[in-house]
Formats: sequence, structure tokens, C-alpha cells
Amino acid sequence: MHENSTQGSFTKPPLPVGGSESGYANMPVTKVPGWHGAIAWDALLNGMATGLFMAAAVSELAAPAVFASVAKVAYPVALVLLLVDLVLLVFDLGDPLRFHHMLRVFKLGSPMSVGTWCLTIFSLPLTAAAALSLLAEIGMDFERARILAVVVGLLPGFGAAAYKGVLLSTNAQPGWKDARWLGGYLTNSALMIGCAELLVLSALTGQTRATAILRTAFIVLLVLNVIPLGLLFRNLRPTHARLYTRQQQWRVGGLIFAAGTLIPLGLTLLNGDLLFIFGSVIFLLLGSWVIRFLYVKIPHTSPLEI
Repeated sequence: MHENSTQGSFTKPPLPVGGSESGYANMPVTKVPGWHGAIAWDALLNGMATGLFMAAAVSELAAPAVFASVAKVAYPVALVLLLVDLVLLVFDLGDPLRFHHMLRVFKLGSPMSVGTWCLTIFSLPLTAAAALSLLAEIGMDFERARILAVVVGLLPGFGAAAYKGVLLSTNAQPGWKDARWLGGYLTNSALMIGCAELLVLSALTGQTRATAILRTAFIVLLVLNVIPLGLLFRNLRPTHARLYTRQQQWRVGGLIFAAGTLIPLGLTLLNGDLLFIFGSVIFLLLGSWVIRFLYVKIPHTSPLEI
């Protein structure tokens, strides 16, 4: 995501005569960031990478006999997804060479700083877990080191999944500042998407026992995801009312709920074959991308708040 844009979104005008801050109450204080549709892909890929890692890690640590084989496939896939996401993120800075500037300081009270460091730290154990998983496939087994990398990656992986929503909901942009459940939704969505990805990988690799368990978990996560999504919609009800007619709200909301929840749920309940699983995940990713696209673009479509 365009991490520097959020810093640039707080633009204060000169102080009124006498230096009183009270004059800001009736003056615009935000500048819309120059973000485009690629940011929705950044947000989605972030959730896919972190969610797949966390789903594989938790599954493997809880039941290694069932999930170790599919987890060893998942870590390299998660690494590829993270690398693609990082490429989008760095190039969205405008000057890619500036990325390392964000690592010169660490501010615990800054979601952007914490998120950047979480992503950077997360990439290290993920790379180790992916490499050691590939080595295990050719007979070079370093199992203890691989498991250690998986455990170390859990906390920064969670932080990397959560920070984008927290970052957006704690700034002054119209709409975003009201989206208090955006961080919760993106984190839960990442776990759900990660479970869906792991389900596809288990079906592709013929891990029938893992597939059966993950199918049940995916169904539960799909249903539970309605809660943070509903709370996020409730946060943004005033914003939606300003931007869309009631008919448009029902149409878009119905599309998101159908594509992101009802269709994936129906396909997964209907049949556990690979074709149905793959179809449900495609619809899930489509609905998830639409949600991210709409919310990333809110400041661009909102009238300037004064």
C-alpha cells in the first residue's frame, strides 16, 4: 500500500492570526492520497500471503500428522504472494528507492511504522520456512529449524495482516476515519482467505483428511466473517448514505454478500470436490477484492469534509 501517502494526507493550512488552533474547525485538513486500483490488489495479496501462512502454521502446529505435508506446499506459495505484494507496495511509493527510508525509525504509536516493520520481519521467517520446506522435499530435512521459523513468523504475520486496516481507520480521511472495524475485518478476512487457499492446496495434493477438516473450518469462517463485515458496514452507514442512493447501496451490498459469502458457502456445502472448492474460492476472492476497492477509493469519491 502507498504507505507514504497516509503521512501526506494530513495537510494543515497556516495558523490563523494569533496562532489559535481553533480556526481549524471550519477549514479542510485532509488531502486525498493519489491511490489507484492497484492498492486494492495490494490489500488483497497482503491478506492472501499472511492468511495462508497463518492458516498453514496454526494447522501444522496443532496437528502436524495431518497438515505438515500441505503446509510445506503453502509456505512457498505464501512467499510468492508476499513478494508480488511487496513489488506493488514499493512501486506505489512513486520513488521505489525510498522504501528503505521507512525502516530508519520505529514508532510504536504509528500503525504505518509498526506495519512496515511487521512486513519486513515477517518476510524473514516466511522465507526460511519456504526454503526449508522445499529442501525437505528433496531429502534435506531440517525439521526443527523449519518449525522454529514457522513459530517466529506467527506474530509479525498477524501484525502484517492487521496493520493496513488500522492504518486507514486512524487517519483523517473522510470515510476511513469512521471505519473502526476495518482492521478487524481485514484480519478476519485474511484468516478466512488463508484457510480457503490451504483448502485448495490440500485438495490439489490429495490430502483428503486435511481437506475434510479445512472444508469445515472454511464454512465456519465464512459464517463468522459476516460479523466484522456487518460491523464495518454499520461504521460506514453515514458515508454510504452520502455517496450512494439507497438502491445503489442495496445493489452493491447484495453483490458483495452474494459473491463473498453466499455463493462460496453454497458451493462448499454442496460438494467437496476440487471444482466446487476452486469455484467457491474464486468468488470469495472476487468479493474480497470488491470490498477493498470500494473502501480504498472512498476519499476519492467523498465530498470534501469542512
